[in-house]
Amino acid sequence: MYRYFLIVFLFFLFINTLAQNSHIYQGKATYYSKKFDGRRTYSGERFNSNKYTAAHRNFPLQSLVKVTNPQNNKSVIVRINDRFRKKNFIDVSLIAAKQIDIIRQGIAKVKIQQLDSSYMQEYLKQSIDNNLIELLPETISDTNNIDTTHYFYLRLASFKLRETAELFLSKKLPKTHTYTAIIQKTKHKGKPLYKVIIGPFATKKEANTEKSKLKSKFKDAVIMYNSSLH
Repeated sequence: MYRYFLIVFLFFLFINTLAQNSHIYQGKATYYSKKFDGRRTYSGERFNSNKYTAAHRNFPLQSLVKVTNPQNNKSVIVRINDRFRKKNFIDVSLIAAKQIDIIRQGIAKVKIQQLDSSYMQEYLKQSIDNNLIELLPETISDTNNIDTTHYFYLRLASFKLRETAELFLSKKLPKTHTYTAIIQKTKHKGKPLYKVIIGPFATKKEANTEKSKLKSKFKDAVIMYNSSLH
């Protein structure tokens, strides 16, 4: 009986492993040069070398893809917003190419894996870590613009020391919150500044609602945003 259950267990383990690896394949990666900044992509967005985007022949537009450089095991998550004619190639933005260290090679062998929407938080955090969140312009409406994808955030506080920001994050935030809370490193007058940011929120209205809920504890909270288009 034990032997039977062991065989069944190993069979399902094999099937599960096969399923997990079925969306990973070997390919090649190259990257856009900065001369393409501002040009329209296949999706209609304007290309920006500082955004985590990529072009691929088959992956659905707006889907997320993980690209890994097997030589150093560095990975990056990119969003597909353009098309690339070459089969088994992915053409990533400059910032993504830097993250997996393929600038010198120009073309590199990589592992490519399509991700589901559950990785969106990780993708957005990646953008936050690279200073792509800005103060909210007054021109943005309460709902997302049809031509632009916006994600909204709340900056709760800023600190000169990362340790102070980490202490604030661990002590001050409600234990029941459902949003992602992170620390964004920026610079102010040439010196490091660490911002405690929560989000994302789908609309400015949602961000304002959360700001109202937290106003008694965080009086200096301001709405920020990051956009897939500039």
